[in-house]
Amino acid sequence: MDGRSRIGAVILATAALLVFAAAAQAQRPPTLGDGAPSGQSGIQLFNFSSYINNGAGEILCPAPPADPTPYCVPTAPTTSAGRLERVFAFLQSQGIKHVELYGYPGNPFPGTNPATPLNAAGLQALRALGDQYGIRFPGRHGNLNEPNWDNQIAASKILGQDHIGEAGFPGGAGAYNTYQGALNTAQLLNRLGKRSVEAGLGPAYFHNHQQEFLTRHVDDGELKSAWEIIMDRTDPRWVVAQIDIGWAVCGAAGHVDPVDPAVGAAYVTEMVNKFTNRIISFHVKDVVDPRPTCGNNDQRELGQGEIDFRPIFAAAKNRVKYYFAERDPVAVGGPTNFNPFVNTANSARALKSDPAPVLYAYPPTFPQTAAGTVSPSVPVVVTNDGDAPLSFTGANPVTLAANAADGGNQTRDDFQIVSHNCTSAAPIPPGGTCTVNVAFRPSRTNYTSVARLQFNSNSDDAMDRVLLAARSTGDALATVGGTVPSLLQLSVGSTGGSFGTFVPGIATAYTTALAASVTATTADAALSVTDPSGDRPGRLVNGAFALANPVGVRAVGLGDDPATIPYTPVTGSPETLKRWNGPVTAAPLTLGLRQQITSTEPLRAGTYSKTLTFTLSTTTP
Repeated sequence: MDGRSRIGAVILATAALLVFAAAAQAQRPPTLGDGAPSGQSGIQLFNFSSYINNGAGEILCPAPPADPTPYCVPTAPTTSAGRLERVFAFLQSQGIKHVELYGYPGNPFPGTNPATPLNAAGLQALRALGDQYGIRFPGRHGNLNEPNWDNQIAASKILGQDHIGEAGFPGGAGAYNTYQGALNTAQLLNRLGKRSVEAGLGPAYFHNHQQEFLTRHVDDGELKSAWEIIMDRTDPRWVVAQIDIGWAVCGAAGHVDPVDPAVGAAYVTEMVNKFTNRIISFHVKDVVDPRPTCGNNDQRELGQGEIDFRPIFAAAKNRVKYYFAERDPVAVGGPTNFNPFVNTANSARALKSDPAPVLYAYPPTFPQTAAGTVSPSVPVVVTNDGDAPLSFTGANPVTLAANAADGGNQTRDDFQIVSHNCTSAAPIPPGGTCTVNVAFRPSRTNYTSVARLQFNSNSDDAMDRVLLAARSTGDALATVGGTVPSLLQLSVGSTGGSFGTFVPGIATAYTTALAASVTATTADAALSVTDPSGDRPGRLVNGAFALANPVGVRAVGLGDDPATIPYTPVTGSPETLKRWNGPVTAAPLTLGLRQQITSTEPLRAGTYSKTLTFTLSTTTP
């Protein structure tokens, strides 16, 4: 089946300039110690909430010939969607690849009503936009809402997240301001986390402000913070925490009278040491005058406040996966001279550590499989997200493990490493990959098996574990069956495909993307692209004129690392973009498009365009 998409760009007489200049690398502030590995650091998108809402903090370039201002654009986007893309482009320019999401205007995330259909197309479009700018969304401040939890899980899996949570607790202060409230919250989190882990997503997490650390109750004869009680009363397999360091230090500083910031920082360090790898991430937030009543106006760029992050980061090494720099927006300018672009760039540089390798892999999805049989192997793509070579050590650098509470060795043996090329003989360069192929072979019916891949590498230990979760069927193999019609179905979105405005005299690669999905019930399938026009195949044309370079196309699926997938030049013959070695159902796909233009290439005013044909085919129906 063919999918056709028209791509092109309008050439205008005016020139555009986008300047994402970075300031010179400054020495890391001493309070940030060794910093955080670039492959584990990122931002919370809420840094830009005022900007996304109404454009506050936009930086416009001065008129030529004045020198451009860092991080400026010639024209401000006029919509929230346009401002979101502007932020993603800026983050890419600063080398920031991990973004924790929040409910920004126009977001496609599920709410609290389970009767509202999942906005799969909107989620796929957001994932495609992130792929376009090399950005991952590991977590999201959504809703810890039990009735609609299945939709929350489904949305997170489309976005490529490995944990899901909320900017607090469900129920607000009532979730922790009484001892019974804290116990009830713990049980709710256990239920939610168990469902998300068994669905193959990852644990539920919660975020803190000051009061969760300031509020205390007696638990088993010991006075503890409400935060600590909830952690003690939740199952480590299913519930993790995100510590907002700034708010936590402010709240815990009130554990003594008079308020003592050193006590607050020491308590946070104690909690990281106590709960080890149950702290999934930090909001790295710096403040002045840490106290229970501190607010947004007390926040500063990282290293410019009064929090000493060194003992906290030392305790977090090999335990905490993600470090999200956050500064809640205040009035742009004002007494703290806040600007979201400047603050984010400066804080990201301050947080970045010396070069280090970082192992990244997304949990795979297994088909339901009958007990006593083996599923097709599923690839787990391992990427070096860091900026130093990733090395594997030992005779068995990749192993399987399962917690005793999840069934121990019997559950571990429900999975099988079929093959892998992650070996000690082949270090992975930054951006490089290796692959582990894993199969599910359950021994029990109607059972959800939860285990993990365990890597032995020079990455931070927190990144060396990958969740494996799959469910067996209850069908009797001798009595069940059915037929499936032969089907090849390719769906390509109707929006996108425009490169925008080509600017003469500037060498650049213009990119855009189309959301697509593939369904195939055949034994294999291949997606190809061709330009059947016969008129200067592969090149955008404008009457008698054509661009010098052909359009490049690539196909990126869930679990793929866009950095490892090259663009394939379009020709007059079919060019294969992606293959599947088995059936797939509604598999989300991003069709990336790129047009390279040189600085000396003459451009004719008007519209350059070409209609491409995407074809899904099979050799074994």
